[in-house]
Amino acid sequence: MTLYDLREHVMFQTNNDVEDLEEFQPAVDKYINEGYNKLVEAYAKTYVGQADESGNVPYPELATPTDEPQIPSWAHRAIGDFATYMVYRNGNAHKQARGERYLMLFNEVLFKLRYDASKAANGGRRHFYNLYTD
Repeated sequence: MTLYDLREHVMFQTNNDVEDLEEFQPAVDKYINEGYNKLVEAYAKTYVGQADESGNVPYPELATPTDEPQIPSWAHRAIGDFATYMVYRNGNAHKQARGERYLMLFNEVLFKLRYDASKAANGGRRHFYNLYTD
């Protein structure tokens, strides 16, 4: 999904017309990049816009409508879910309750990315801590 697709996705989930995007765009873009940053941190243990040792920025901020997140494509939708949650979180109690569902969907993907990254870092091995036997 591109930044444009993510914007449309948020507008659809919040029951706003895509024509209303101009009004919401500054906040929506901020929320999209915030969600993207959280997923990049879980996936690559770095941050959006942070340069690596060679000075390259492997995960640039999403700024133009054609920019695409540099994480697995199955996780792109979660960025829109996070932005939807953020739009709803400052509303009335009914809107906040609607937003919680989107936060839950985002967290599922976040935890899966974190698990996949740790599994890859350990060569597919699992580590168990604090196991007690009687």
